[in-house]
Amino acid sequence: MCAFCGALVQERHWADGPERRDPEAEEAASWRQRRQAQVALVNRILCQYGLEVRDWNGHLFVLSNRTGQSEVVPHLATLWSTAERLGQCRCDPLDPALLARVEREGALGAESRRGT
Repeated sequence: MCAFCGALVQERHWADGPERRDPEAEEAASWRQRRQAQVALVNRILCQYGLEVRDWNGHLFVLSNRTGQSEVVPHLATLWSTAERLGQCRCDPLDPALLARVEREGALGAESRRGT
């Protein structure tokens, strides 16, 4: 159990990526970067549904909707069913139209960062 939040600490899920071994090592920094990249990508998808996810200290995720309702999500594998319930819509992160839209937006964002 987490001493800070009182949540039950669950085993790591395969969807969360490689396990952190030593928090002080350089490896931990790259693990945090991968986790931040995961959150950024998931948010690019979730914004299409009016939802947002935040990392909570590298152990959990907090999913929120536009009205401020939030739920703690233990790992990315359960995120989508929680998103459907909280967003009151069907969330399909592999929908081809959604992926194409996210890809286009990513390409547009990359162009603006390059200054073109």
